[in-house]
Amino acid sequence: MVVIALVTLLIFLALGVPCCFAIGLSGLLAIILGSDIPTFMAVQQAIRGMNSFSLMAGPFFILAGEILGAAHLSKRILSFCRACIASVRGGMGMVSVLANMIFAGISGSGAATMTAVGTLTVPELKRAGYKRSFIAALIAGSGALGPIIPPSTNMIVFASLTGFSIGKLFLGGLIPGVVIGVCLMAMCYWYARKHNVDAGADKFNLREVWRTFREAFFALITPLIILGGVISGVFTATESGIIACLYGLVCGFFIYRTLKLSDLVGIFKRASASSAMLMMLMGISNIYSYIFARENMAGTIKTFMLSLTHDPAVVVFIIIVVMLIIGCFMETLAATAVILPIVYPIITGLGVDPLLFGVIFSVATVVGGLTPPVGLYLFLSMSIAEAPFKEAVRYAGHVVAIILAVMLLMWFFPPIVTFVPNLLMGA
Repeated sequence: MVVIALVTLLIFLALGVPCCFAIGLSGLLAIILGSDIPTFMAVQQAIRGMNSFSLMAGPFFILAGEILGAAHLSKRILSFCRACIASVRGGMGMVSVLANMIFAGISGSGAATMTAVGTLTVPELKRAGYKRSFIAALIAGSGALGPIIPPSTNMIVFASLTGFSIGKLFLGGLIPGVVIGVCLMAMCYWYARKHNVDAGADKFNLREVWRTFREAFFALITPLIILGGVISGVFTATESGIIACLYGLVCGFFIYRTLKLSDLVGIFKRASASSAMLMMLMGISNIYSYIFARENMAGTIKTFMLSLTHDPAVVVFIIIVVMLIIGCFMETLAATAVILPIVYPIITGLGVDPLLFGVIFSVATVVGGLTPPVGLYLFLSMSIAEAPFKEAVRYAGHVVAIILAVMLLMWFFPPIVTFVPNLLMGA
């Protein structure tokens, strides 16, 4: 079954069949042609893959991001960031990164973060003197913070597949996400200094910072409400998604009064489309999990890897390299749903900290969104920045290098991942 599933999957992907349908069709063909299992098992496993309480957090955070985006909270966040750091060299680029970091703490989605903030900052970045090639890479890298800084859809998927604590994964991604953001800001300073652009806007004005902070206050505390409730145990990560939706509606209708009832149709339509893609992907990918479990793929791969080495670091390195390669050709959440059920038992069997591996694995999935030929973040940033492919990839390598360097830092210095969750939620 495994050979049939993998061969037909590659054929479907080569023919341009959408990833979700390619996984479903190849899994169904493997069951029909490679076993005597009743075909209704494919449907049963697909439903089982979606029947997860922790996975419900994904659609709720997607909806929360749409509500808060439609309420124009991103504009208030951007104004506050501009008042804080636009006065320094490379400040406008740094503003874009910082605004993305804050909005990432609300939406949990890289694409939503890029769209909400990137469309507002691109005209200002161009006026500041940045070239389209750099803008595209900067937007893609900033948007990639969405699945790293909590709440993260990628981490929700990881938790639903492994049963690991969503709260700990959220907190584990906090410092690495901030480190990547700071590195992207440093890249903005380097670019502005090298090309003599964006010397800084007006002088720093503390009154302006206070004014914009007051206007953006309810937007800025949204991530604190989401994480604070999870850490304190007041509500679960899934329930925090519901709280975020309700809070977004209160902000939009009653505090800022930027939402109208007619806006809800478009909000729910966009959120439903994104949620349907996520849930369908998770359900259909579970067919592969069933096939791999029935064929004992985890045991076979574990035996093969242990025949090569017993060093956990080498095994993790191999898994991450495979994930990075597959992520170039396959949508990252689909790749996660197919690969993770196989490798996770191997990792835990070798004594690797599942929190450390979970955060590193989640960060690795982001790289696939920055590299062609799939590269969701890269191609979306090309559209936002109006940059052709050959220009967009010029600086994309710098962003990928930053993320890979932070991944190495996480492995060789685990407290960057484990300190905050162990401090706030216990070891």
